[in-house]
This record gives sequence, structure tokens and C-alpha cells, in this order.
Amino acid sequence: MADKNHDKFLEELLEASLKRYRSEEPRAGLENRILANVQASDRALESRRWVWAWALAASAAVLIVAVVVLRFTSRPAPRTGTFSPAMQAVAPKAETPQVVAGAPPVTRVPRKPSRRPRPAAANLRRPEQFPTPSPLSEQEQLLLAFVSQGPRSELSALAIRDVKIDPLEIPELKVAMIEIEKLSKSEESTKEGP
Repeated sequence: MADKNHDKFLEELLEASLKRYRSEEPRAGLENRILANVQASDRALESRRWVWAWALAASAAVLIVAVVVLRFTSRPAPRTGTFSPAMQAVAPKAETPQVVAGAPPVTRVPRKPSRRPRPAAANLRRPEQFPTPSPLSEQEQLLLAFVSQGPRSELSALAIRDVKIDPLEIPELKVAMIEIEKLSKSEESTKEGP
């Protein structure tokens, strides 16, 4: 009986809460606040776009100025033979450096070769013939002399003679069985641990 009263109480409480929830209205001005927030975020986004546009334009201008400055300042000095006759009169004459008495002569230091590793393919050159011929060893020369100077009948007898090769025998492999001793009850308890 107490369970029925408890269930009825819960149902009434739930119904009352739902009625109250349905009767609630949004606070006054909610729509206006939402629209105002959307418009404010649009203005903030628009201002960020302008900031990025100005930053991009400024960086492009700096890049153009840097390219122009580097282009005009890194020109090599013109040679005297490349001027036209009209420009040679205007071009300043290059002065020859004066040698100071007692100064040691200027010597050039030879450049060290680079220590970059060469690619493996550059070190390997493929021979035209494979296997690459090499000079005969002393044993090979003796065999060649024997074959070229020895009597033909002896050589043919060596080639024809039967060489008897006994068949290869492998003794049977025997492996002893492994025996495992059974542990006594006292040893089992010490092996299992505390």
C-alpha cells in the first residue's frame, strides 16, 4: 500500500513540474539580445578581416622594397671595356692599389676540396665484361702449362677415369629423453611463494 502512495506521489510531482515548465516564458528581450550578439560578432569578424588585409598589404610592400633594394645594391661593378665611348668620359678611373714598402706579399690560400661524400654510384663503374678478367694466379698458370704441354693420352685418361665416391652416411641421431622429477608437497608450497 505504501508503494502505491509513493508511486502516486511521484506521478503528481512529475505532472506539476511539467505544467510549471510549460507555463514558463522566455525573459523579455531575449530575441533582441540574441540579434544584438550576432550583429556584434559580425562587426568583430569584419574588423578582423580589415586587420588581416592591412597586414598582408604591409608585408607585400616591405617585400617589394626589399627586392628593389637588393636588386640595385648588389650589382657588380661595371668593367671599363663595357662602357660606350660617351660613358667612358663620365666613368671614374679606377686607381691601382699602392704597395706599401716592407709589407709581405699577398698570397692566395688554395681552396680545400669539399668533404661531401660522393654518391655510391659515382664510385662504382660497371666493367664492360663480367666477370672482369684478371691476371692468372701462379697455380692457374701451372695448370695451363700442364694442359698445353702434357701428352694428350694422359689428359684424356685423367678425364675418363672413374673416381669412385662412397655414398655419404650420416649416423642416426639419438636424443635422450628429459625426465622431470615430481616435487614433494613441501617443495611445492615453497615454490608457490607466500
